[in-house]
Amino acid sequence: MDTKFIAKLLYTLFGLLFLLSGLTAVAARSGHLPTAAMNVLHDVSHGNGNTLHIVQELGSVLIFVGLITFWFISHYEQSMFFHWAMTIFLGAFALVHWYDIRGNWDSAKGPLITTIPFALFLVVGILRRKG
Repeated sequence: MDTKFIAKLLYTLFGLLFLLSGLTAVAARSGHLPTAAMNVLHDVSHGNGNTLHIVQELGSVLIFVGLITFWFISHYEQSMFFHWAMTIFLGAFALVHWYDIRGNWDSAKGPLITTIPFALFLVVGILRRKG
């Protein structure tokens, strides 16, 4: 398979994920979210309004990241720096979950899930350098 196709597919997948997650978070308490989505946000924020506000702020950042990811699909030839910046960001995000400030974790499921995007971007980045 062509590395360019794989990278663009990866950008599309994560662009959608970031954009939809961000829009969902920002739309909390707007009355426009399905009950199931609002329940997820409630669970993530543990019912704490201050935490939900921070989730909404993160959502605004995710909207930006999703949009810039889509921009680099159509400007692929300019996307190498973006690709490695996203790889570093996703690696840092995974590390935060491996070394959670709240102490020991009951399961490696969360840290492993956050490591998958980092691993995907790392592998595709290496393939792009070779190609």
